[in-house]
This record gives sequence, structure tokens and C-alpha cells, in this order.
Amino acid sequence: MEELQVGRWVPGTAEDLVADAQALGIERVSARMVTDWVEVGLLAAPDFQKSTRHGSDLGLFPAVQRRLFSELLDVRRRSPLARIPHHALIPVVLFVWLNADTVVSVAQARRALRTYARTAGRANATRRREVARRVVAQFAHPSATHQQRRTVQLLVEEGEKSGRPDWARLHSALTAVCSPWPTAGVPLLERGIGRPDAPLTVTDSIVLRVAAERLRARLGGEQVPEEDLLRARTVHRADWARYEAARGRPQPEGTTSGFFAVPEGAQERAQEQVHAYTGTLAGVLGIIAAVAAAARAARNPF
Repeated sequence: MEELQVGRWVPGTAEDLVADAQALGIERVSARMVTDWVEVGLLAAPDFQKSTRHGSDLGLFPAVQRRLFSELLDVRRRSPLARIPHHALIPVVLFVWLNADTVVSVAQARRALRTYARTAGRANATRRREVARRVVAQFAHPSATHQQRRTVQLLVEEGEKSGRPDWARLHSALTAVCSPWPTAGVPLLERGIGRPDAPLTVTDSIVLRVAAERLRARLGGEQVPEEDLLRARTVHRADWARYEAARGRPQPEGTTSGFFAVPEGAQERAQEQVHAYTGTLAGVLGIIAAVAAAARAARNPF
């Protein structure tokens, strides 16, 4: 991704950003909203200029941040939704940070990740049902019964709603829907999804979700140092380039349908890459390895 070009843009105050919004025909923008955007990570903190008088002049946002503000407003304006909460734009900012070095600072990205972590999972009932439907569609074997599928659907929906999934029940239900051939005295086999040469099992999937939950707690408390965020970004960029190359090639026979599909919208693509980055970050921080080791050591892993 190319860096944002500043072009005609020059540094400006919060009042200048409000004027930019009004020039776009967006009236309900205030200096207070600009401050809120800084707090949640949609904008970097302004540079405060030392005045020749006592005190300081108004803070100045760099030209690239002024343009970013305008671009985000335009994204919000073009959305089909009547109201777009601030946190819904966070993946766009993080997408920019993941792909460019001179637009979003790591300090801003850290605040954006804090917001991302604290608001993850906020969704209406329709969205929760869609998430659950996709989980069932990915894992369910053709022989799985309606009741087995329904059990998984309800467990995922409830976990999305409460933010506290019952991992033990979900592991059992997903294993049953994935490998619905009960044999007395024999544990169910875990049929993997994804590529047949590198299958993702039910246990693997839940390990990743538990690790993501623990990472969100750290990010929400800003407990991940900036140097770790940057280190994970370097790893992510290399991993993502390989993934993009792989998804452009024909997949082996037996690969789960749609597993490497490209999301349709720009915001969905941004969300996908941010999700991939957080998975990389959980790996870099050793969270995935710790959760996986605990799962292997336990008789009932979840």
C-alpha cells in the first residue's frame, strides 16, 4: 500500500479539521469529536507548539493526519448504515498502520488496538447469527444432524453475546458436528478444516480463540509494549505476503470451500488483515503456545 500523499494538505488545528468536515458537507463534527478520535486512536495526538507568550498555541495535527481525518469521514459518509460508531472505523486505521510507516504512529496504533480489543464482539443479533452460521458451515460434516448443527449455532451465538464462551461445551459440540460417528469407548476423531496438508482441528481453533481472548485483555489494558507491536507487524507483513500469494493459487483437492476466499468490501478486507495481525501478535507474545501447552496437558483441555 502506498503512503498517504499529503498533496495540498498542511498541518492544522482541531478547528481546521472541523472546517474540513464541513467542506465535505458533514455538519455534526466538533472539536470535542476530534479530541474523542484522538483518545480512541482514530487520530494521533496533535503536536503542541510553544508560543512566544506564556503557555502554548493550539495543537497542530500533521498534514498526513489531517488528510486521514478527511478520508475516515468520507468512509463513514459512504457507509450504507445510518450511524457509524467511532470504533467501527478502527480497523481502517489499523489497516493503514499495518501497511504504511509514515501515516499512523505506533503510539496511535496502540490506542487503536486498545479500542479494538475493548469493542471486539460488539454486534447485534443478526451479526451474531451470521458469525455462528459461518462457524457451522466451516466445521460441519455433511453427515452432521440438524440437532448437532443447531447446538453449535446456539453455543456460538451465546458466546458472542456474553463475551464468555463455554469453551468446554463448544469444543465437545464442534467435535461432534465435525466428526459425527460415535463409537462406544472410542474418542471422536477431530476432522480438520482448511487445507488437507495442514488441517486446523477443533482444538486448534479453540486454542486460537482462547489466545485471542487473552490478547484482547492485554491490549485493552495497554499492556503490550510498542516494541512488541512493531515486532509483530514485521512478522505479519511477511506472513501476509505469503498468504496472499497462496490464496491466489489453486488449492489442493479437499480444501474447505471458501477457506481462502477474499472478502468483498474494503472494510471487510481491512478487518480480515487486522484479525490476522492480532493472531500473529498472540503468537509473537507466546500466548498461543501457552494456551496450546495447557490444552495438551489437560485431560479435558477446555
